[in-house]
Amino acid sequence: MDKKIAIIMINYKYYAKRFLKKSYESLTELNYPKENYRVYVVDNVTTPETINLCKKLAPEAVIVPSKGNGWGHANNVGARKAIEDEFDDYFFFVNMDTEFHFDFLTEAVKAYESDEKIGIVQSKILLHPPVNEEYMLNSKGNSITFLGFGYCAGDGKKDDTGDKIIDIISAAGAGLLISKKLFLKAGMCDESYFMYHDDIELSFKIKLMGYRLVLAPKSIIYHKHEFGRAIMQIYYMERNRLRFLLEFFEIKTLLIIFPAWLFMEIGMLPYSILNKWFLTKLKVYYYFLNPKNIFLIYKKRKFVQNLKKINDRKIIKGMVGVIDFQQIENPVLKYIANPIFNLYWKAVKRFI
Repeated sequence: MDKKIAIIMINYKYYAKRFLKKSYESLTELNYPKENYRVYVVDNVTTPETINLCKKLAPEAVIVPSKGNGWGHANNVGARKAIEDEFDDYFFFVNMDTEFHFDFLTEAVKAYESDEKIGIVQSKILLHPPVNEEYMLNSKGNSITFLGFGYCAGDGKKDDTGDKIIDIISAAGAGLLISKKLFLKAGMCDESYFMYHDDIELSFKIKLMGYRLVLAPKSIIYHKHEFGRAIMQIYYMERNRLRFLLEFFEIKTLLIIFPAWLFMEIGMLPYSILNKWFLTKLKVYYYFLNPKNIFLIYKKRKFVQNLKKINDRKIIKGMVGVIDFQQIENPVLKYIANPIFNLYWKAVKRFI
């Protein structure tokens, strides 16, 4: 265990006041050699007050001020600082609203080095606090539908992962390990995603290069997850979902899924009106009509397609036709949309 690992987490304003103390303390108790891992706290939208708060709560961590914001931006800032410090064999991107099992780092590195074709290792993420003394799953990877909807696989369900390393279709950004070499080759995080799908975007770049994404069940993170439904979140969820499809899929694949995409978009409009985010939906469409954004997507698509070592048939392996996310209980989704899209996906994926 001689690899130098930068554990990178993000603070935003006074988020650290709620979570950093316990998260950092659990990181000081890892059984990985102390001299070989270092905690980097990237202070987004930094102020003297937030810097001082982070220093007080995590006295031996490297506090990295950043005027910018977003998951991808902070990870890039933290990674650049770790490279500058020559503490950069691996980057471990984690959330701050977490606590860590003392084995989490050792087990993740062990999994990463078990196969040279592994490109990302995700820790098993459990919901904290436990329910009736039992920790439920938050994520055993990200599930993705063929229309680009992403959600945490297993969220809220009993832990059924076992002990063996398993392949996943995408890794959750709350706890993923990646080597410096692959992170740089993938162009680092795409900061323009800002929030949502940013971990999927990174995962799929690594996947396109022919590497495995795996879950290390013995590497455990406890996540104090809070699910929100703000309008701003809906905007980025929808915008980035469509960007992901346009940037990563071949033209043939896009044409195959287009009828289902159009049906979904039409079906979502009345739902968006009822739930008062119709204007947000229009804002998403407007984004894709802006020539500047079209050019951005074109450039990104060209970069992504040049990374490709595998075709779309391999890329879609593991993609699903249903959204199975316990925090969204919608009868229309459950009894109408999911069955229709699942049937469509089963019928068309053989042609990809």
